[in-house]
Amino acid sequence: MRSLKLGVAGMRGVIGSGLAPARIIDFASAFGTFLNGGSVIVARDTRISSDMVSHAVFSALLSCGCQVYDAGITSAPQLHFMVPHLKADGALLLGAGHQGAGWNAIIPLAANGAYFNSIQIQEMLDIYHSHRYQAMNWDKIGKVHSIPPDSGDQYLDALCSKVDVEAIRRANFTVVADFCNGTGSVIAEKFASRLGIKMIAINNLLSGILPHEPEPRPRSGFQVQSIMAPLKADCGLVFNTDMSRLAVVTDTGETLSEEYTFPLIADYVLSKNPGCHTVVTNLCSTRTLDDIVAKYGCELEKTRVGQANMIDKMAETGAIMAGEGSGSVSVKGWVNGFDGFMAAAMLLESMAVRKMTVSGLAAALPRYFIVKKVINCPSSHAYAVIRSLKKHFFDAKINEDDGLRFDWQDGWISLRAAATEPVIRMIAEYKNREMAVDRALYVRGLIERLVAS
Repeated sequence: MRSLKLGVAGMRGVIGSGLAPARIIDFASAFGTFLNGGSVIVARDTRISSDMVSHAVFSALLSCGCQVYDAGITSAPQLHFMVPHLKADGALLLGAGHQGAGWNAIIPLAANGAYFNSIQIQEMLDIYHSHRYQAMNWDKIGKVHSIPPDSGDQYLDALCSKVDVEAIRRANFTVVADFCNGTGSVIAEKFASRLGIKMIAINNLLSGILPHEPEPRPRSGFQVQSIMAPLKADCGLVFNTDMSRLAVVTDTGETLSEEYTFPLIADYVLSKNPGCHTVVTNLCSTRTLDDIVAKYGCELEKTRVGQANMIDKMAETGAIMAGEGSGSVSVKGWVNGFDGFMAAAMLLESMAVRKMTVSGLAAALPRYFIVKKVINCPSSHAYAVIRSLKKHFFDAKINEDDGLRFDWQDGWISLRAAATEPVIRMIAEYKNREMAVDRALYVRGLIERLVAS
């Protein structure tokens, strides 16, 4: 089975068996053709394969007549910021974010810094499948340029203008931050200096080696947890490699589920912005967020999973913020994407302004027990397998907007084919831990038997 996925999140796959140079060149050529040349910023992550991917991308874009601005190793939120700030026509983000070391990705961004919407990506994929790319004569080929050397400072200046830096400085926080040897390491020290926090950064080498699973989940936070007490740290931050996701470790050493990152920040943002606001999330995020939004009399819009869906719905509804249970957060008036740096800054602001520990903030949240499982399944079979489960849960309220979601009074189960991997993602959430585990095991058994048959 070839590990290659095409969709709204661009092209991603396993290097060698799926994401090969010829496909990379074709995809970048389709992007350059879609833009009819123009200026393109290219940013990459620290993965060992990213050098190979970037050279193939540069070659393709230059042949289409693009003026290419090499951002080097740069985080996703910084790229979201740079595209409109530098008035580029688009960008390509090279890096697989939360996926394993063998994976890489090419993610197209539009001129506003957001992921391509469904219409844009479909038009670009039509070009990709046609193999009819723009090819310039020798004297019209594009050139590679450097981005402004202070682009990181400009991003941090803009970020700091959105948060209460003085309150954070006065709190004198000690923070342990795990960057998973990813792109956040590049400006980590400057970020800490701007906010006036004492940051102990771990896994901040630009080595290309992932020290643990890059998806920020409780088990990814164990290294941070192990040094919180000796360092008397106020908070622990666990990022994915491209800085789009964040999980939190409390001052008491609890490794919080990544599901609670967005509710923690939403609770603070809604508390300081009275009124009926819209908040956007996906169809398989924790009910904790539903409770928080309801507490402030606000409206919750739910979309399909995916950053593009979140940002599009946020713009459409004028929402004050958007986010997913993956630890992703976006706020109105900031970049058109998920930003782990901003999420961290807003969490620290909440602690400082409310004069509360992060464990105190977490304790105030309504808690549920959530189980997440990944079940291997060829993409060609995933949808049929998921649909066949409807007959097993006839007593549930069923939503088919994104895979299947089964809702009961005491809990829910979500099943969907992953957009980025050949797997089915299952989430079960209940007030009772035993019920969540039992339901997850039962459904996983059903799916595995269907896949085997």
